Amino acid sequence: MKKINRKSNKKGFTLIELLAVITIMGILMLVAIPAVSRTIENTRRDTFANTAKSYIKAIRDEIAADNIYTDDGETPISAAPAGYYYYGFDTSSGNSATDLMEQGGKSSWGNANVKGYIAVYKDVDEKNNTKYSYAIFMVDAGSRGISTLTKENAIKRSTVVTKDAPAGKTAPNGTEDDDKFGTDLLTSGEGGNCKELSLG
Repeated sequence: MKKINRKSNKKGFTLIELLAVITIMGILMLVAIPAVSRTIENTRRDTFANTAKSYIKAIRDEIAADNIYTDDGETPISAAPAGYYYYGFDTSSGNSATDLMEQGGKSSWGNANVKGYIAVYKDVDEKNNTKYSYAIFMVDAGSRGISTLTKENAIKRSTVVTKDAPAGKTAPNGTEDDDKFGTDLLTSGEGGNCKELSLG
């Protein structure tokens, strides 16, 4: 009968080997965590910028459909004179955002409510050709967002601030640079140069 050799060659990890592995893992985590956090933050900023562009696209589509009216509620913007107009929205109350966009675009930070306005400049040239330009101001409840009125073609990751944005507002007041569209400070209300728009 053959003898079975039960002698095993068991080896374990020494304390020094374990400490070396833990140290290496710690260094890797120190490098990886900030990189992952930065990627997540950049993705949120990109998403916020895309939401702002979606609001502008929605207002552009409604204007093309002749479904946006001036503050009298009867004159479509297509029949209104050249000048500045604005559409205010607030996802925390009313239908201003959900009427414009089916779901009412919210913030990419925890789906927080957003408040702001889209400024529209209507220009009519000497041949009676009409051109619209758009800009947006949009801030969430956590003071993050597009904190100055920003033209459509300038909306990008770097225009989205992640803290200390001024409180959201649904109308331009013309008191600060965050209400500047082109070279003009926009003001709303009686006698202002920026007229309110509504969805028809």
